[in-house]
Amino acid sequence: MVADPALRPGPAALAPVALACAAALAGCQRDLRSSVAQIDAAFASGDYPRAASLAERAAARNGDDRQDRLVWWLEAGRAQQAAGDLAKSAGWYDMAYEDVRPYLDSKAEATITEALATTAVNQTIRIYRATPPERIMLCSLQAANFLGRGDLPRARVELNRAMDFQQDAVARFADEVNKAQEATNRAWSGKGWDSGLSVSALDKVRREQSRDQATLGKASFANPFASYLRAAFLIATSADPGDRQNARADLRSVQEMVPGLHAAAEDIALIDRAEDPCATPVTWVFFLTGLAPDYREFRLDIPIPVGNVNYVSAAFPILRRRADFVPAFGAEHDAGAASETIADLDAMVEAEFDARLPLIVTQEIISSAGKAAATWAASQAAYQQGNTAGILVQIAGIAYQAASTAADLRCWSTMPKRVLLLRVPTPADGHLHLVSESGSHLFSLDLEPGAPNIAVVTLPNALSRAPGVILYRGGHR
Repeated sequence: MVADPALRPGPAALAPVALACAAALAGCQRDLRSSVAQIDAAFASGDYPRAASLAERAAARNGDDRQDRLVWWLEAGRAQQAAGDLAKSAGWYDMAYEDVRPYLDSKAEATITEALATTAVNQTIRIYRATPPERIMLCSLQAANFLGRGDLPRARVELNRAMDFQQDAVARFADEVNKAQEATNRAWSGKGWDSGLSVSALDKVRREQSRDQATLGKASFANPFASYLRAAFLIATSADPGDRQNARADLRSVQEMVPGLHAAAEDIALIDRAEDPCATPVTWVFFLTGLAPDYREFRLDIPIPVGNVNYVSAAFPILRRRADFVPAFGAEHDAGAASETIADLDAMVEAEFDARLPLIVTQEIISSAGKAAATWAASQAAYQQGNTAGILVQIAGIAYQAASTAADLRCWSTMPKRVLLLRVPTPADGHLHLVSESGSHLFSLDLEPGAPNIAVVTLPNALSRAPGVILYRGGHR
């Protein structure tokens, strides 16, 4: 059945719809960014229960929205973990894992392509499925949850999942980005645009970002924290020779990623001596400090003529490193014990983002130009109906373009900036007092004397109210 053309809404009748859509798009963006900012502020201050409550309320508001829900699940899981409610944290992380699990099955290639693709509106309305560094950290932190709860079989599963994600990212991510870029380049060429426009825009975005030249290009998606946590787990919980050799292999891979790491050399020597872990008990303290990079928006006019407009406005995400963190810590009873940085999440996030940035820039320009062209065509059609109709459509189109021109700023904002490791002999009295780089007391841990212990500690910055501690006491297997 063909609709009567006389009954179809004309361009002027669509103007209120466009305005309503524009308002909805702008409102969703404001809500998401405001909620994330509130979660960040609470988490950074050490008020983890409030951060969890904010994230869970956002998750409840958006529970049926596949678009953003993973962001809230990750934030809720991380905040509840720092607050000490490991069961709730594990529940949120389980939901997040189910959303990202397709990256590891036979449908992963199609899923990744969809996740990287832009839309006719902007990249904020695609389904968020987390970046490779986030997926690896998700499983690593979930393993810490189960380690703290004494569920060693489930902790092992999560550590293996982290390694699977790690291998998958290294093996396939760059290839998938390249495929998506090739498809986008074909769309660009089909429009007859000068390829230099995209290159020029990319250069401007990169200059605005002020990338860290010391680490750019040197980081990979492989996360030494995931590898070292699994090694410590295997040393502390298993006497099986195969497990211990797997731990040794993990530590060797850590040494390749972080050359000169003293803790790794000491643990390899411990494995090679084939001693019972309780013979020379060791405590590993993994210190999650600071907050990983987030994004801000950078708007740029691109010289692509559309109708009587010579430029289109596009919005791009700019990576922003956050400076506040605890750079080092030590043990009060052992003046020579000092932490080592084993994972720089800043560098990993920047490496992943830099690999995607050319694709993001090209897709955003195509999207912005397409919306401008559609607005121009609709306004011209409306002008044929009368001046008022043309003006209404033009106003609605401009409002829609302004509201829908938005960079995708979604990320796991409470992921740590760095992971430090302190490896010390387990104190005979079971009390480990930790101090800052300057020697001031930070907090204390109550360990199992005469046994291996593993602690995963969250302290966003030195001014946080309290650390979030997950502790596995080796005597309680």
